[in-house]
Amino acid sequence: MALEEEVIVGMARGMFMNRLHLLRLTEVVRHGIRPSQKDGIMTVPADLDLQLIEQAFNFVLTCFPKEYHAQIHQARRGWLELQ
Repeated sequence: MALEEEVIVGMARGMFMNRLHLLRLTEVVRHGIRPSQKDGIMTVPADLDLQLIEQAFNFVLTCFPKEYHAQIHQARRGWLELQ
């Protein structure tokens, strides 16, 4: 991957994570989700989370020219894996 493509994909990942975080926080407030007694984490239901992930990714695609969409789609697979 060329340097320009790496920069674009890196920016896309940052925008995706930021948007997903915002969407999740919105749903936590909207649904009144409280921290788990076990670990203190506030988690949205899995089916809703999948919708939020898709919304965040679609948002990212609208921010970049179509010529980068293939690279962004390819990079997406690793965006939610813990590093």
